[in-house]
Amino acid sequence: LGPLYLYRSILRVHRLLPKEMRFVGDQYVRAEFRSHQTVTDKRYLEPFFAQWTSYLDLLRQQTQGTSTFGQPLDSTVVDKLDDDKAEQLLDLHNASTGQADSEHAQSL
Repeated sequence: LGPLYLYRSILRVHRLLPKEMRFVGDQYVRAEFRSHQTVTDKRYLEPFFAQWTSYLDLLRQQTQGTSTFGQPLDSTVVDKLDDDKAEQLLDLHNASTGQADSEHAQSL
């Protein structure tokens, strides 16, 4: 798949997600693809596109009549994340479960 086709396909499948999940997913996809626009090193691009293609395939399967989205994240994968990616994953989890809103409201 070409990068633009992959990007558009992901956004198209996101239309099938619940509103909150679509909003968070669209923002995340846009930010990730935007941050990789200037990358030219294939050592970074190949795994990037492979993971997004895998994500697209998973979403296509999960939007075929099921109401459950996502998959369990292996703890060995989480253990290998650097601090920035771990924080990004936690922010994404909080945003997708609505915890970010409740935490923000409590801090006011």
